[in-house]
Amino acid sequence: MARDYLIEAKEAYADAKEAVREQHDRIREDFRFSNPSAPEQWDDWARKTRTGRPMHTLDRTNQYIQHVVNKNRERKTSAEIMPADSKADVEVAKRIKGIIRHIEYTSRADIAWDTAADHQARGGLGWVRVTPKIVNPDMNEQEILIQRVTDPTSCLLDANSTEPDGSDSMQGFAETVFTKKAFERSYPKAKLLSFDTEGWYSEDSVRICEYFKVVEKKSNRLTVSMPDGQTLTVGEDEYWDLAAKIGFQPQLVDQFVANNRTVKWCKLSGAEILEETEYPSQWIGLIPVIGHEIWIEGKRYLCGLVRRLMDGQRLHNYEMSALTEALMVQPKAPFMVSGRAVDGREDEWQRLNSGNPAYLTYNDMDDNGQPVSAPIRLSPPNFPVAYANSANMAVLEMEAAVGMPKAALGIQSNAISGRAKLADKDAGDTATFHFSDNMRVAKEHTYRIVLDMLPRVYSGRRQAKILGEDDQQSSVQIDDEGPAVQRQGGKVSAINLGVGRYDVRVKVGPSFTTIREELGVKLQELGKGNPVLAAALMPMMMKLNDLPEADKIARVAIAMLPPEVQKAYHEEDTAEMPAAAKSQIDQQGQQITQMAQAMDQAAKVIQDLQSQVDTKNTEVQAEAKAAMAEIKAAQADLKAQSDNIKSQERELADAKRIAVLELQLAQSGEKEDESQGSAESSSHQPMSITVPSNDEAIRALDEVVRQAQQTMVSALEQNTQALAQMQNMIAQKIDGAKPESVEKVRDKAGKMIGARITQADGAVREVTIQ
Repeated sequence: MARDYLIEAKEAYADAKEAVREQHDRIREDFRFSNPSAPEQWDDWARKTRTGRPMHTLDRTNQYIQHVVNKNRERKTSAEIMPADSKADVEVAKRIKGIIRHIEYTSRADIAWDTAADHQARGGLGWVRVTPKIVNPDMNEQEILIQRVTDPTSCLLDANSTEPDGSDSMQGFAETVFTKKAFERSYPKAKLLSFDTEGWYSEDSVRICEYFKVVEKKSNRLTVSMPDGQTLTVGEDEYWDLAAKIGFQPQLVDQFVANNRTVKWCKLSGAEILEETEYPSQWIGLIPVIGHEIWIEGKRYLCGLVRRLMDGQRLHNYEMSALTEALMVQPKAPFMVSGRAVDGREDEWQRLNSGNPAYLTYNDMDDNGQPVSAPIRLSPPNFPVAYANSANMAVLEMEAAVGMPKAALGIQSNAISGRAKLADKDAGDTATFHFSDNMRVAKEHTYRIVLDMLPRVYSGRRQAKILGEDDQQSSVQIDDEGPAVQRQGGKVSAINLGVGRYDVRVKVGPSFTTIREELGVKLQELGKGNPVLAAALMPMMMKLNDLPEADKIARVAIAMLPPEVQKAYHEEDTAEMPAAAKSQIDQQGQQITQMAQAMDQAAKVIQDLQSQVDTKNTEVQAEAKAAMAEIKAAQADLKAQSDNIKSQERELADAKRIAVLELQLAQSGEKEDESQGSAESSSHQPMSITVPSNDEAIRALDEVVRQAQQTMVSALEQNTQALAQMQNMIAQKIDGAKPESVEKVRDKAGKMIGARITQADGAVREVTIQ
């Protein structure tokens, strides 16, 4: 399996290498041509034909390159992080921005960007790479680094990548050259065999290659609606786990197929896989920085400034060399002299070409005493103006090729007015703006990779360093199990980088130092024509300057200002305020302290009262519960009494029926007695007995029963009303009514027969249970 993967990597590398072979050849030629230390600007044919003749290399390419590179250095950039969905938080975005700024600081990303900008301007292609680095092996803590690539031909992306930032690449390669000893120390069990022997290579080196491969895996994603209205997107396994957790299947809202990207990373030699792991991002951590770009017949062509400056630079070198050669073959301005005038003085006149004598002597008389004419100096040879003009024309062609006139480089031009000079300078910046814009595109993708790596690298609970725009360092707690933002005391205490989705854009602008300098200039302009305002702004201007003893000068300037202005400067720090202003602020501070103490005392009183109320409420609730228990007992007693009354009613009804029967029996007995005693009536004295009639007895018995029933019904109604009153009172107690005193009333046997209620206003009312 490993062997097959190695073969696959080599085949992909060969395809990518072939796609950029010509481009890499041009880049190497551009680098050699513009090498500041040893520019190779004469080709082999010219060197052969001009052997022994002047061959000047008057390099002008690097001034244009450095102008573009240094402009890029001036254009400071920063990553602006923005929330991209409803789960993201603005506070988290601010912390992420500070974390990325700290990553750039610790990894010295400026070096990576400057190197890429130089390669971009020279050959049209530079690289930056993003790599994770373990800083704490015991805890497996990692940090993210933005690193430079010193050789732009050592990195490759797959041949199908067309995006300028390489974001669409599916494969990537980064070559590294080890010495054999270094390779053996790092991989003592590995075989010494280079991954590729093409290109620059030495016998004492081993070339290894890092291989990045994007692996895409499709999966079904389900959008579900939770009972609380929240919408979640989960996988199939996550869906069933969620259903088992909540006890039912969540409502399915949508279903789609997601393409999950992971990046496999391994380090390869020519014989085996040395290391392998998963790269913590969905993109390959190799970011190209391109210059000029054009596609012709499906093939990409890149170039920087050097390719467009080559012919003009060669012409300039040739013309200047020809000018030197023409001057070399011409003698100095000669003398016309008589042989008799220099007879015996030949050595002195010969030294004229090798020295600079103050005077020359000659023979003014010959041997016969005849005068000899004085030597006469002839006119110097003509200067070869044609060569000089051609050299100047070559320079103009170079300026036109890259669109950068002299003024763009700070050289005096024909422009006279300030507006014209600024126009020339802007023209040069506009002609090369695509370099800085392509750099912005590369930085944006780099920050996007870093943003994607943060939740994977900064995992668990750990501290992450933050660097502010003013270079002040702080930290934030990372917690990947909590919500997006955790607050304590109104401040952010921890963040979760895995909650929510964020996007990034690159903001291009001056550095913090430049902004500070510009602010100083603006303050000076505000103070012009207004001496009072100028004096008030003087301490601030001193603090913005980097002059020695600037702080002391600012303190002296503050001491000379009115108290109200001094107060404005010392709202946060009163340590250095003058006595008058400080005394006024101290008085205010004492008043504030007294008010704070009074508020603390009031808070304590409120707390004590609240505690008393809570205690009283607890007691009332306890008494109410006891009263409710007794009421329930009384209700049970009433029910028993009701049952007893019903039993008595049944007994009375039975007694009534018995009485009726007895009356009927008595009436039948009277009839018999009357028949038997009729014979004896004449002999005995008659007895007077009054027996009520049947109707009268029944009416009397009904009246007794009715009165007893009314009495029992009245007693039940009174008891029910009393219980209802007590229940309402207890309900008010429980609902938080004002505290009242409830005293239970019992009879001699200890049975509860009522309650005495004392209200908060002192009123007393009694409730009686019949």
